[in-house]
Amino acid sequence: MLAEHQASWLAELGLLPGDAVFSRGFVDHVTLDARRARGVYARLVRHEPVRALRLLVDFTGSEVELPLLLEEIRQAGLAPSLEQLLVDRKNYWDVISDDELQLQRQGTRVLGLSLDVQDLSRPHAGLELLDIALGDSEAARLETLDVQLLARGESSFDALLQTLERAGPRPTLRDWRLSFSSPSGKESIRWVQLGSLARLLSLYPVLQTLVLPMAELPTEHVEHSELRELSLHWLGLTPCGPSDLSQWKRAPVPKGSGLQLLRDARLPRLERLHVDFQYAWYIAWTPEDLAPLLDADGLPALRQLELHNCEFGDVLCRELVRMKHASQLEVLDLTGAILSDEGALVLLRHRDRFPQLRRLVCGPWGLSEALWAELRERYPIDS
Repeated sequence: MLAEHQASWLAELGLLPGDAVFSRGFVDHVTLDARRARGVYARLVRHEPVRALRLLVDFTGSEVELPLLLEEIRQAGLAPSLEQLLVDRKNYWDVISDDELQLQRQGTRVLGLSLDVQDLSRPHAGLELLDIALGDSEAARLETLDVQLLARGESSFDALLQTLERAGPRPTLRDWRLSFSSPSGKESIRWVQLGSLARLLSLYPVLQTLVLPMAELPTEHVEHSELRELSLHWLGLTPCGPSDLSQWKRAPVPKGSGLQLLRDARLPRLERLHVDFQYAWYIAWTPEDLAPLLDADGLPALRQLELHNCEFGDVLCRELVRMKHASQLEVLDLTGAILSDEGALVLLRHRDRFPQLRRLVCGPWGLSEALWAELRERYPIDS
């Protein structure tokens, strides 16, 4: 039937053979140049359960047509079957990845949004896809939001935050994640300039999980009554280092606020805090940088502390034993920390500072056999 009729069926929708893939007798996936898609989208989604739409953009005029097409999509609304919407510019620039929006549905209701975005500052691209989706009535009870950044170097959070604020508060959102993605497999130094964490948190009153990538964090008062898990990565401010793998090396760079926001933060239900120090060669950490975490008063529910890939593990151990909330910790995860016998001795001498500890994650590397054996005897070690 498809061989005999698909050309005429597609023509009724304004499509040509090759534009669409059928499933169960219906148009399921559509790939279309942005110029030809104008006037087609509304007709298409009214009549077919389209799950994926890829819009091709190139130098021959479709870039100019794209904003008009996106406005048409906004006016017509997202199809209740749509699960994937892409803007593909690879026809004229193969180093650019797709701006891709994915929708996780329960029936027609949108429970989760996931966005891969090449450039947060580019108009009529990934952020506009997100803006359209957030404005759709089916996303009113959104529960998860995941944004993955594809660009190299620095990305400003301002445009994304403005898009989220324009969409308004989401009283049902529980999980918000910002991360980096490398579809090509090539890594480079990347970070986000996060203008205001407080403004972001204010949009989501029941948020429970917040995950951030390497980011410049401002010194500001942060308060949230429901947040349970917070994951932070590289936290120096004003990075000025190389962005090419071949040039990575230790160098003095300007230092910034680091973990300062934790000193006065009020997060009464925060149970898990994860900090990754894996770029210590890029921003050199000192004991003073840990002080805001160690002195924080507003984390009364903290039970699980994960401090990963810290190259000065002995200093970390000396500081942790004086942490205000040490006595309430149940999990202390020092994955990747570089320890010597000095750090192990500190933990052994101050075992009484961690009376609730059920799990200590660390490895034997750098430790003598005798001290490693004693550490395993005194602590519930998970290596």
